[in-house]
Amino acid sequence: MKKILVSSIVAAALGFASLAGAAFMTNLTVGSTGADVAALQTWLIGKGFSIPSISSGAATPGYFGQQTKAAVIAYQASVGLPNTGFVGPLTRGILNGATPIAATPASLVVPFPCPAGFVVPAPWVCPGTTPVTPVTPTTPGTVVMDGTDGSLTVSLSSYASNVTIKKGETKDMIAVKLQATAAPVSITRFDVRMDKRPWLYFSKITLSDSSGNVIATKNISGQSDATEITVGSDYLVRFEGIVVTTTPGTDKILVVSGTVLATTDKLTSDVNVNVAVPTGSIRTVNGKGYTDSLGLSGTNFTAGTTGRLVTLSSSGNVANVLLRTSPSTPDTKILTTSTSGQTDGIILGAYDLKSENNASTINTLTFTLKDNSGNKAFSTIFKRVYLSVGGVNYQVDNVATSSVFSNLTIKLPKDVWTTVTLKADVADQDDFANGAMASTTITANNTNIVGIDDSFNTVTASGANIAATNDITFLQSGASITDVVATSVANDNGSSRPTSATVSFQFKFNNTGNTDLYISTSAATALVTATTSSLSTATTTLSVATVGATPATRPGDLVGSYYIIPSNQSRVFNYQGTLANAGTQAVQSAAITKIFFDDDTTGLQEFNVNFGLEKLLTNGVSL
Repeated sequence: MKKILVSSIVAAALGFASLAGAAFMTNLTVGSTGADVAALQTWLIGKGFSIPSISSGAATPGYFGQQTKAAVIAYQASVGLPNTGFVGPLTRGILNGATPIAATPASLVVPFPCPAGFVVPAPWVCPGTTPVTPVTPTTPGTVVMDGTDGSLTVSLSSYASNVTIKKGETKDMIAVKLQATAAPVSITRFDVRMDKRPWLYFSKITLSDSSGNVIATKNISGQSDATEITVGSDYLVRFEGIVVTTTPGTDKILVVSGTVLATTDKLTSDVNVNVAVPTGSIRTVNGKGYTDSLGLSGTNFTAGTTGRLVTLSSSGNVANVLLRTSPSTPDTKILTTSTSGQTDGIILGAYDLKSENNASTINTLTFTLKDNSGNKAFSTIFKRVYLSVGGVNYQVDNVATSSVFSNLTIKLPKDVWTTVTLKADVADQDDFANGAMASTTITANNTNIVGIDDSFNTVTASGANIAATNDITFLQSGASITDVVATSVANDNGSSRPTSATVSFQFKFNNTGNTDLYISTSAATALVTATTSSLSTATTTLSVATVGATPATRPGDLVGSYYIIPSNQSRVFNYQGTLANAGTQAVQSAAITKIFFDDDTTGLQEFNVNFGLEKLLTNGVSL
């Protein structure tokens, strides 16, 4: 239901008298006919809202056409009502003209009879009722106005795939992943677009997060609850007044679900609806108060790129299996593996499966193993690969790039996500090259997901979306980066604008393994850096030098060559440099995107950390 500015309704009622002799009891819109339409047209013309064809005598009152709609829109705009051209309960309430009832400090009485089911915001009440507090959307978090200059990126998430929804059902239709850089960023508005008229098929659209927390709900009761961008092909549903804050290092997934009308004569056959969150759909604000509009690239409806394909079905109960990467899948990381025996129970990734329309049993799953280093066959790296589901383990038929699990008996209840965890026992580190990197994927189709439903029908697997896990690097020695600090301060040029800034980086390098690690004392060898600019015409240069480490030396350090980080110890590194702009003035920032290290002193670039570095980005400065 739309939020109504009740003060505008009161003002309208005070400014316009009752429509003498008329009582509007039904909604009126384009195509309506009869005495109510004629009375409405007569009143509109009398109040100065022109209907040319009737005023000139070319047409007889009683038919609601485009000219009447234009007059209604003009009237609604003049009194602060939603100017839709639709004469619904709000407009009829004013036209029927109840005299304003005196307000008390405790509550304010709406000056017209409330239609059945009508809800007004506190402290307003309908005549003859007591104050009520309406249900309002949950808005987790608040806008963080802490002066920080964060930014946000958005991408399509596999959390929701192409889906089929039957009458009366509620299902996830599209999901986006949000990633903040440098500082927290808040979302204050979220739009979802469709290429079909939503009020013909949906009773409700809901925005929530991947944990199931409802952020906002939009009841779709009519045409006025959506915005028509392009007639017949582009419609917008907007969630306003929300606050969803994303912080660096913690991705947030927002999910749009739809509830299909339980009864509608529009679903006599399947209807395909493209649902998208294109460019400009997401309004954000950061700690400095800067706003931005984001979305998935493009403005068209491209399933799998800017949106998802939703099929609305009136029949059919064959189980359809949906797939997504589970929120519990491990982050990108370096994993320490043993050199004196295999390392058991490594989690390669986690996936969620859900059976819609009917419960089902999965018999076969086929995963693709990926080795991004390409140094050994998976049959060498892994001694065993298995699935763990609800405490039951299933062994792979054969460890290979295409790893098939057959003879499964994985039960999927109807409309419940079930997590399937892919695990492995990793061989002795001496059996394969140090630094092997693995990830896994599975594509939702009828080849990779095979099973039967509770009616003994072969299940379908729709969406064709690819669910992928993050890279895991197997090393004899592990490493992580914590306690990062990145700053940028413009250098004062006196009378002219600053053209350079001093940048500083600091981080703690943690050796989580059992062998010593080494980092070059040369910043050029130890780091990969990058710059960002608000203008492509800016000419940006960045130079970074090593300031030092804490502690300054350790036994075994060779001065001017490398720093040593003993096993299970840490060292703090400091770097400083200059960020310069010789071109058009722009907002500039600098970042460390990769940190090299080695398990010996040759080259010092055998391994690297390129994840978890989001906060190694300086604040933006105008140069």
